[in-house]
Amino acid sequence: MIRINLLPVKELKAEVVRRRELMIGGVSLALTGVLLLLVFVYQWRQASALESELDELQKELQVLNVKAKDVAELQKKIKEFAGKNKVIDDINKKKSGPVRVMESLAVATPSALWLTEFKETGGNLTITGVAVDNQTIAEFLKALASHAYFNNTELVETTQNQQAGLPPRRFLIKAQLNYQPNVSPTNAVKPVKAPVAMKDNSK
Repeated sequence: MIRINLLPVKELKAEVVRRRELMIGGVSLALTGVLLLLVFVYQWRQASALESELDELQKELQVLNVKAKDVAELQKKIKEFAGKNKVIDDINKKKSGPVRVMESLAVATPSALWLTEFKETGGNLTITGVAVDNQTIAEFLKALASHAYFNNTELVETTQNQQAGLPPRRFLIKAQLNYQPNVSPTNAVKPVKAPVAMKDNSK
């Protein structure tokens, strides 16, 4: 009987299988390593690009902050200049206001009417005078109310003048004086309502 020892052949096949498995494992490991390396490189490049973009954005933000600061300072200066201009304008209006008031008063006063007192306290105006008749007083009241410097004009009373040599009618008018109307001096005449009824105290 012939016997053949197959043990070395089995061991050889097993060795071949082990080597094949080791080779496959090594190749798989190498591929995994290469893949991880590629992923790492990609992420690193992405991170670098994002960092560069972030740096650019921060630089732009700094530039915008500087510009915003300049704009804020400019707006502050404009506001300061506007405030100064308003103060100057108010001063000029206060200077010219009394002159305009007296001009308007002179224009509104009829030739047959004379003023005896012009008194202003805290914007409240009292005018007393004499006239030839009630119609002249009514015309004066209407003309006075047509000027923007005189508001809420009201004829308080008219009385018979007892002083010899003076016009026969005395009157008292009250109004509110506005030195700075919201109109230009050339357009200081306003539409008026009909004058209020006179209170005649001559009786």
